[in-house]
Amino acid sequence: MTHTSTRDAEPATDARSALIRAATRLFAERGIYAVSLREITRAAGQRNTTALQYHFTNREGLLREVLIEHGRDVGARRNTLLDQYELTGRDDLRTLASALVLPLIAKLSDPAGGREYLQITAELLGRTNRMVEPGEPAAIVLDDPGGSLARWLGLVAPMLPPEAVGPPLHRRFAAIHFAHLELSRRAKDDPRSEQTLFTHYLTDLVAAVLAAPVSDETKRVLATRQRS
Repeated sequence: MTHTSTRDAEPATDARSALIRAATRLFAERGIYAVSLREITRAAGQRNTTALQYHFTNREGLLREVLIEHGRDVGARRNTLLDQYELTGRDDLRTLASALVLPLIAKLSDPAGGREYLQITAELLGRTNRMVEPGEPAAIVLDDPGGSLARWLGLVAPMLPPEAVGPPLHRRFAAIHFAHLELSRRAKDDPRSEQTLFTHYLTDLVAAVLAAPVSDETKRVLATRQRS
């Protein structure tokens, strides 16, 4: 009885993994909403057309699993870097920019869909021009397993110009979005490309986005909006 159950479980696990792999590739190649569920099922080698619905219910459920699978690794790496940062006891915006960038850079050398993950997250964040609601796929990117990004947001906030924290400027989201956009572009390059210069320069740019002063012109516009 036990042996039969184990044999039955293995094909189900294999099918689930195959669907995640196929979805990761097709979402990155074609766009999250430009590929049909039937195409994903076929690319995963599943003859049962209801396999995707059985394992994930719908597109959103499948997308969440793709994001969670890679997000665990990203979150663990970022939490390690933030642990090291907090041990120093010093405020350093560039080190925090590095803690945002480096766990994502690692995905460029992840052969199990890392580059595709970067393209998918960039598409999701590029579609977001408002507050992200809990349960949305983009919320999994911003509230990763392990809570590393929420922790990063909290550490960065005190070092930003007060006007840049929260709406309408959302400086921290701008830095996150920029990093994902640049990494998505990089993910389309030759996988053999050397990443050292790109890593340091992207960290420089993210730090610059975070540290940029709010100009007098922008402050005047903000004051006008607040009065109206």
